[in-house]
Amino acid sequence: MTASSQVTYPEDDEVGKLMRTLKWEDTFFDQEEGLIAVFDLDYEEIASFKKKVTVASMLFPPVLIFGTLFACLPCLYQFQVDWEVYSQHVAITRDGIKFVRDRRKTCCGLSCTDAGKSSKTVPFDKLTDCDVTEPAGATCCCIDNVLSVVTVDTASSGGEGPAHELSLAGLKEPQKFKKLVWAMKRANAQGGQVPNQSSAPLSFAPPAHSAMDRGFSNEETNAILRDIRSELIELNANMKNMDK
Repeated sequence: MTASSQVTYPEDDEVGKLMRTLKWEDTFFDQEEGLIAVFDLDYEEIASFKKKVTVASMLFPPVLIFGTLFACLPCLYQFQVDWEVYSQHVAITRDGIKFVRDRRKTCCGLSCTDAGKSSKTVPFDKLTDCDVTEPAGATCCCIDNVLSVVTVDTASSGGEGPAHELSLAGLKEPQKFKKLVWAMKRANAQGGQVPNQSSAPLSFAPPAHSAMDRGFSNEETNAILRDIRSELIELNANMKNMDK
């Protein structure tokens, strides 16, 4: 689906071509200003994978004891995984890559333990890398890795901070996400202007109006030109007299 606030591009534009191949079901960003595209996360696959990893980690005694005492982990782990996974939303806007975690329940599910909504935007001009790691190998030796991971880096990534500015696991179309991100970065680097929100293709402004279009008739225009010519002749004559 597309949102009413979505920005549109010309059909022959690189970004426009990519946008026309995209469809999504997530309605979270429907009222987002400057929306380019939304990318669905495979919530069911992500939740299934995380639940398996959680069960495997609970077999380690220290994790089981800590989780029982402080996080109600053995009883509520399935709910906790769902609360975390289904709160995530990803979109491309004219400002950059936007990742949002909506308000969600945590711990035992009481309102006093709710986590507030948070969002992060990575501007295209700060982007230094965007790549996809395909799933391979296993986690905890027995759980196959099934999620593609998109990593986004800026100049400040790594070092004392996190390894990546943004890490998105489980996108349904990671390769298309990568292509659109780089296309948007190139468009910004070339000085291209992002079009305004519209439900119709981008159109360009007509050429500037001539003097006749602003209300001058042919006769008035000719009269103005004759006056200018006369003034130039007079000015030229004055300058010659000054030289003498």
